[in-house]
Amino acid sequence: MNSLFVVFHVILLASSVHLTNASYEYFKLALVWPTTFTRIHASGMTKPKIPNYFTIHGLWPTNFSSPWPQSCVEKPADYFKRSSIDTLQNGLNHYWPSLKSEKTNMELWIEEWEKHGTCSLQKFNQSEYFRQAISITEFLDILVVFKKVGIIPHRTKTYSGIDIVNAIKKTKTRRVEPEIVCFQDRSDVLLREIRVCLDANLAEYISCPDTRSKGVILCKTKSNAIKIPV
Repeated sequence: MNSLFVVFHVILLASSVHLTNASYEYFKLALVWPTTFTRIHASGMTKPKIPNYFTIHGLWPTNFSSPWPQSCVEKPADYFKRSSIDTLQNGLNHYWPSLKSEKTNMELWIEEWEKHGTCSLQKFNQSEYFRQAISITEFLDILVVFKKVGIIPHRTKTYSGIDIVNAIKKTKTRRVEPEIVCFQDRSDVLLREIRVCLDANLAEYISCPDTRSKGVILCKTKSNAIKIPV
């Protein structure tokens, strides 16, 4: 009887872990400012020519509380297939390039799909996942909206956190709360990433919950000294 109970318990535990890892509650789209990325990483680790616009760091299916799903490959068919993005490569090269010198764009896409994208397979196949990431980023057009309200990347000029947040709310996100991530570079506070959240179907924008990984430093919205470096 005891051994039967142990076997049942192990099966139940395995099932619960499987369900947790394969399910998610919402998406977080992280857009990185490339110049800040180069300030974070050592010289030579980033590509010599980088975009002067926000690029995609990742589109992450996640939960409102831990555990956060990742690496949800369950069968060989789940692995990255190059043929699934044949018609998307131009858009991916533009919006989702690798900024690291030792990693190609294709290697980045493989990594992001197998670590994060596979966890949304219950709703989106590989092609749909990458198409959605491109479409949402293009739709937001954050840098254009910034320029309309006078927030322009500059070597020395600084902006308030609340002005940055309010500008993001004007990007067709229906005024939901975004997440802005900063990086402390000596005496400078640099805008590192902008993150917006959407529901599990990528149909509606939602306010980003106050949950984040260790090491992620959110910008202080009351700060008046955030730089978007060039």
